[in-house]
Amino acid sequence: MSNAVLYWTFLGIAFVIPFVIGVWLMRKTNRLGFSFWITTALNIVLTLAAALWWKSVTSDTFYMMFGIAFYGVSAVNLMVIEFFALFSIRKKLNP
Repeated sequence: MSNAVLYWTFLGIAFVIPFVIGVWLMRKTNRLGFSFWITTALNIVLTLAAALWWKSVTSDTFYMMFGIAFYGVSAVNLMVIEFFALFSIRKKLNP
């Protein structure tokens, strides 16, 4: 696989896994803060690992910085989307 395909694969993994775990934790425990902070920590770990990998395989500085910035934007977007999804689940479980 090329580095470009791996980049998008790691981006997808770093986006999907924390979201799925967050929804599962919220449905299981019904604790918004716990679910959000656990998945945020997982999101940060996965994003940092992917960004470090990208930095190690990219020789062009522009591509490296652009790719890392995109990973950062993706991580922040996930936190916002996940918070509202977990909040919605909480409202649905506690009418």
